[in-house]
Amino acid sequence: MDEKPKMDENALIRQALAGDAAAWHCLFDAHHRKVYNTAYRFLGNQADAEDVLQETFVRAYRGLDGFDPSYAGGFSSWIGRIGANCSFDVLRRRKRTRDTVSLEDNAVSHPSDTTEEADPERTTGNREIRARIDNALSGLSPKQRLIFTLRHYEGYTTREIAGMIDVTEGSVKTHLFRAVGALRRKLSRVALENRHEL
Repeated sequence: MDEKPKMDENALIRQALAGDAAAWHCLFDAHHRKVYNTAYRFLGNQADAEDVLQETFVRAYRGLDGFDPSYAGGFSSWIGRIGANCSFDVLRRRKRTRDTVSLEDNAVSHPSDTTEEADPERTTGNREIRARIDNALSGLSPKQRLIFTLRHYEGYTTREIAGMIDVTEGSVKTHLFRAVGALRRKLSRVALENRHEL
């Protein structure tokens, strides 16, 4: 199968600014999954993640003429920053309404469940592991959870994350270090409790 040539995003942005809807759809197609997955892992709720996805691209379209092609990480980091801000907005609204959402909601598929496993036992085991990780993630501070998600799930560099959430690279590394430490402690406790139950 032939690989598609890498698209010139700056050209697509110029075309979108000129009113080319197809160019905007290309940008959406290239980045919507990352925005949705980050929001889902951060918020743990499909409906909220879909709202974030929609709001992110509405804001991005309205602010497209302000996009700087020299932005660290390019369009991907720029749209990621907007998505992060939209996710934080949802979190703030939740706190105001005291809304609580379980990260172990099995009614919706996890974003990484893209293919069906042939082995049902393995699938169940994978879901249980992901549920434990998601539960552990919910115990982190919002900033730690977002930074961990952006780095370890979405693959952004520390420099890109720093630009996305307006902190220094050193701060990103500190948050990552603390997040990983907290997750290790939480998951170790869970493993120990499960061992005692056997």
